[in-house]
Amino acid sequence: MTFSLPAWLRRPSPAGLLLAALLLQAALVFRALGALLTEPGQHLLSPGYDGLKNYFTFQAYLQQPAAAGFAWFGMMNHPFGDYIFYTDNTPLLAAAVRLWSRYVHDITPYGIDIYHGLLLLGFLASTALLVLILRRLLHYWGLVLVFSIALPWLSPQVGRLLMGHFNLSYSWVVLLAIWGLLRIYDRHQARQPIGKTIAGLVCAFTLISFLHLYYLPLLGLLTGSFFAAWLLPKGYWRKQPRLTLAGAALSGLPLVLSVLIIRLIDRYYSLRLNDPTGFNYPAWKLQVSALLQQYSYETTHFIIQPTAYVTQESQAYLGAFALFGLVGLGVAWLFSRPATKHWWKSWGQTSERKFLALLGIAALVGLLGSVGTVYDLFDGQYHITNYLSPFFYLHKLTDKASHFRTVARFSWPFFWFINLFVLVGLDNWLRTSRHAVRWWVAAGLILLAYVDTRDTLKFYSRSLLPNTLINTVNQTEINPLVLSVRPEEYQAILPVPYYHVGSENMDLTLDDDDPHSRHSYQLALRTNLPLMATKMSRTPPEHARLLRTIFDPAGPDPSLRKQLAMNGKPVLVFFDQSYYDGSNDLAGRQTNPYAKQLVEAGAAFPTNQHLTLLAESGKLRLYRWDVR
Repeated sequence: MTFSLPAWLRRPSPAGLLLAALLLQAALVFRALGALLTEPGQHLLSPGYDGLKNYFTFQAYLQQPAAAGFAWFGMMNHPFGDYIFYTDNTPLLAAAVRLWSRYVHDITPYGIDIYHGLLLLGFLASTALLVLILRRLLHYWGLVLVFSIALPWLSPQVGRLLMGHFNLSYSWVVLLAIWGLLRIYDRHQARQPIGKTIAGLVCAFTLISFLHLYYLPLLGLLTGSFFAAWLLPKGYWRKQPRLTLAGAALSGLPLVLSVLIIRLIDRYYSLRLNDPTGFNYPAWKLQVSALLQQYSYETTHFIIQPTAYVTQESQAYLGAFALFGLVGLGVAWLFSRPATKHWWKSWGQTSERKFLALLGIAALVGLLGSVGTVYDLFDGQYHITNYLSPFFYLHKLTDKASHFRTVARFSWPFFWFINLFVLVGLDNWLRTSRHAVRWWVAAGLILLAYVDTRDTLKFYSRSLLPNTLINTVNQTEINPLVLSVRPEEYQAILPVPYYHVGSENMDLTLDDDDPHSRHSYQLALRTNLPLMATKMSRTPPEHARLLRTIFDPAGPDPSLRKQLAMNGKPVLVFFDQSYYDGSNDLAGRQTNPYAKQLVEAGAAFPTNQHLTLLAESGKLRLYRWDVR
């Protein structure tokens, strides 16, 4: 009697494979981060700095009065406010949750928990797209299943969850572009229409830009480079005008549509800085060693290890599976060159390899852009002008290219290309070779991917921290202050020392101190009063100039004073004495003399403006400021 596997196990249906991958991925998500959902209101991924600010802007947007509308964010930068595009609170999702709360059922109190759920759904979306991509590129369904689950955890974007750049953690965004390009390529090769695919992707890319605006140039550069690599050789673009037009539409139309939407809504657009500082700032460029530097929690070490740790923005580790896979290819090339050359040539004739060649060129363009237009060697002893960076030319054409100055992010597609290249090559080798050693090599590489994934899951399962933003149990210093005031009697909260971040003008920037901004966020959410302080992006510099005058000896600028007085309500001043009694030398840590002066001016503010003391809790105080 001959034993044989059931048909569904030998070759599972597409739906069955997708369902299995999603169920297994859901299990891993709950293993690592399930407490975010099962223990609502108890945990945060990032309880400080940018992370806490992004949580705050999401929740505060949901809480603000309905009259503010869906495009407006009035909970910072009072009395000017700003538009939701500049809050870094994942505007598309925040607006959707607010829309649901207003017209279906009010879920505002659970805003942070819902935000966590939406972030975790990103892992499932990445897995679903990987199943679609890998089913087309691979022949062994076991590889499809394993890597559609593992790779989303190994993507460099996952680290954004703990950095607090939540809306940059969606690795499915890059995968959607890769899937779209693969679908277009296949349909064109099969002489099938691509119009609907292009239209759907243009709409999707436009919407994605309102998750985070950095996705817009990232997707545009990836797709534009792919079509250029496809159509430019041998003048192919002349023979395929429709395909050329489709590529131009997919690469450029989402940018045009997104800018038009912003311009139509944003009445402050003309006031914003055209050329923000920070372009070619070293910490925001990719350090090439980052491709080889495993994350601190990973136990597998590559053969070559950088000795200096890279910056947060530069994290781009390719993973042990991909790196050792490339080493294996190199070893085969050295010691079995004829067989390897034959395999390489035969693999090169497949449609999978041809697609990967185009994707590789597109990913390489992003990688070249990610290192900046100037690259330093040997601790800055040598400068290399990077003429291969697309930003070298974009920056010459328009200063607005400086808005996308954190160029290290453009390396993300390169991670996916390298991993897909090794994976598809492994699949082809398993299928075409007859050497038994291939199964041992495959098992070893899969084991490396498993270990990296296991280490990542273990690390994230231990990384959740107490929710200090909305859980009142963790707000012992703020609780007495909240109980002592009637919020409806005030128009806004003025934190002292003051902070204003996001105008992109460094002379007008005063970075917040994390404990102080945390207290101010807590107070704003508990009272539902807007902050006169700001921590957003691309806020008009004129707003920062006017708000700084509050601490001038003569008091606020007349126009600002008039605007505050017209509200008819006093301002609630949140004052932290620890910054003025020697406990915390915030002023001494300032390198900008204007910022130092602004911090120091806060000490005399209660006396100069004749404030009325309302409450005290430790070194925290609340004052009433009657603006006249």
